[in-house]
Amino acid sequence: MKWKHPVALVVFLAILLAITLMGSIPVFADSPTRAVALIFHHVSEETPAVTSISPVAFEEILDLLTGDPSYSVLPLATVVDSLQRGGLLPPRSVTLTFDDGYESVYSEAFPRLKRHGFPFTVFICPSAIDARTGPVMTWDQLREMADAGATIANHSSSHVHLQRRRIGESAPEWKTRIRRDLLDAERRITEELGSAPGWLAFPYGEYDIAVLELVDELGWAGFGQQSGPMGTDSDFRILPRFPIGGKFTDKRDLALKLATVPFPLRESVPVSPLVGAGTDIPVLRLNLGPGDYQADQVAAFASGQGPADVFWVDKEAGILEVRARQPLSLGRNRYNITIPSRGREYWYWYSQLWIVGDEHETGR
Repeated sequence: MKWKHPVALVVFLAILLAITLMGSIPVFADSPTRAVALIFHHVSEETPAVTSISPVAFEEILDLLTGDPSYSVLPLATVVDSLQRGGLLPPRSVTLTFDDGYESVYSEAFPRLKRHGFPFTVFICPSAIDARTGPVMTWDQLREMADAGATIANHSSSHVHLQRRRIGESAPEWKTRIRRDLLDAERRITEELGSAPGWLAFPYGEYDIAVLELVDELGWAGFGQQSGPMGTDSDFRILPRFPIGGKFTDKRDLALKLATVPFPLRESVPVSPLVGAGTDIPVLRLNLGPGDYQADQVAAFASGQGPADVFWVDKEAGILEVRARQPLSLGRNRYNITIPSRGREYWYWYSQLWIVGDEHETGR
């Protein structure tokens, strides 16, 4: 397995060291109010590696989920509905999602998912389907999957960076444009397939507070690409999913992610991910409530850098801050924070998106 990004290697080795000392892969916490969502893009060896998983590796993941009867692969609707109501889920709940609607999902993933009897969700951009832009599925293929039990949901109509304003565009003009884009996608899915669930997977996993507020106004659930498990206290406008593809396809690495539980946050107040180029390094403040965690073993990592600094502002009150040691790179970045449980059987996991130097849209 080759690691192209230092932060991924550091995170993996840090957790792997703890597992080695413990003697086994951590098992799920007996937490019936959490679930792990996985996100895939291409299932192919011929597409960009960073967003792809080979059919063989994909089959291995399905075999892993099938081979251990304690895993429960559930429809995304079951997970979201239960967590929103504060209901119970099987302790090892997993849900499978795909973004962009690539043809390899139909040709490679769909037959394997049917053999395993697994439900799944595909987030699509209808304008790409209509225009046959790129290696995407057809409406007939999507209809066949929907008839077999798959859920087809909204990834925006045109796959724009939702938070970006056009030059000279006012906030109300931006909101009208993006709202129309999202509703057009929902309408086309409903026209072709009969219904749409009222969910949105953010293109590129990007958002800002105004995007979250729009999702809230629409009454939808939103899904990002920041890693972490979902829980009853999650912000349902920006639910986390673990990206699986490129370097993140190893089964042992996946087992670690499946053994995570949400941070026990006292409050879930969204932090704007937008960081102006040349500004100070962003500081993330978290307020942890009670939990079965080892507060002195918090680990934080910044994209492309490795370990980040963790400061306990008030350990007694559960208030900590995370700060990268160097300025973040332009574009998308993340802080990933983990804390082992006291028995080291599972891991608390939290991820924060940062977008540095976001530019206006000029070509759309």
